[in-house]
Amino acid sequence: MSPSDLPAVSRIQRECYDESILESEDSFSAKLSVSPDLCFVAVQGQRVVGYVISLPRVFGEIPDLDCASYSVPPDADSLCIHDMAVTHSARAVGAATQMLNIVLGTAAQMGYKRVFLVAIQGASSYWMRHGFEVVSAGESLRKDLSAYGQEAVYMAKSDD
Repeated sequence: MSPSDLPAVSRIQRECYDESILESEDSFSAKLSVSPDLCFVAVQGQRVVGYVISLPRVFGEIPDLDCASYSVPPDADSLCIHDMAVTHSARAVGAATQMLNIVLGTAAQMGYKRVFLVAIQGASSYWMRHGFEVVSAGESLRKDLSAYGQEAVYMAKSDD
C-alpha cells in the first residue's frame, strides 16, 4: 500500500462498513506511516479492490479508531490486523484470502508468533475459518472494544 492508494481505501471502507466506525484518510495514513511493510492492497486490473492494514502491537491491546497518529510500541509482541476489507465484486475471486495469506506470511517472517484482530459486523465466523479463535476480553479491553461496535469480538491466531 502507498499513500496514493488511500482514496481507494476510503472508498472501499465506505462500501463495507457501517458509518459509525469509519476512519479518516488521515488515520489510515498514520497507520501506513508506522507500518508500511504490513499494509497491502488487492488490485484487479488498475482498480484497488481490497486492503489490509496491520500494525505491530502488544497482545491484549487494540489501536484506537480514527486517530491522527500511531506508534509501534517498543514491546510489540504480536501483529494486529487492524482492518481488512474487499469490495463485493472482488470477494468471489478470493482477494481477502490472498491478502490474509500475505499478511500472515509477512508476520511470520518478521518473527511474530501471534496475530490478533477485532472482528466486527458479524465477521467472527470468517476469521474462525482461517484459524482465529475468540479470546476472552478483560474489563478494560471490553471497554476499548465498544468503540468497534456492538458485535466486536477480540480474536487471535498463534503460530504454534
